[in-house]
Amino acid sequence: MKKISILLGVVILIVILANITDIVAHTKLYSFNNNKKVTTETKVITFEEIYQTLRQQRGLAQELEDSIKYSLIGDEVRKGLDDASNYEVFFRMHPQINSIKVELPIITYKDDDRTIKFISGKGKVLEIAENGQWKEFNGSWDDLLEKYNQDVN
Repeated sequence: MKKISILLGVVILIVILANITDIVAHTKLYSFNNNKKVTTETKVITFEEIYQTLRQQRGLAQELEDSIKYSLIGDEVRKGLDDASNYEVFFRMHPQINSIKVELPIITYKDDDRTIKFISGKGKVLEIAENGQWKEFNGSWDDLLEKYNQDVN
């Protein structure tokens, strides 16, 4: 009976050690989900500005995904990046759009080691500057795509 207990203890220890990276990553993700601050920032974005911002966020996502502690948070940064990348594509497809005024959702997470701040979604479109003229829009990202895709067709 004693041998079975020791063997079982060793097996449990090996399983825990084999999964330590997952345990650490899930602990950080739990902390992230409970301590993140979600705010909205109103910004006027241009193609160049969103390109540079998303480039930095790509680097942050890669850095976090490659770490043991922050790998699952890196996945969250990547999801926000995927949503926000639509702005970059939109500017490329519609060169007549100079700028877009948007409310972007921003997540900030701070722990003992670092502060992580990133765009976490598409946001709300307030105004668009088309051929140098500002036009009020006040709709969702999907509304903007629908309007401009109709204009193209």
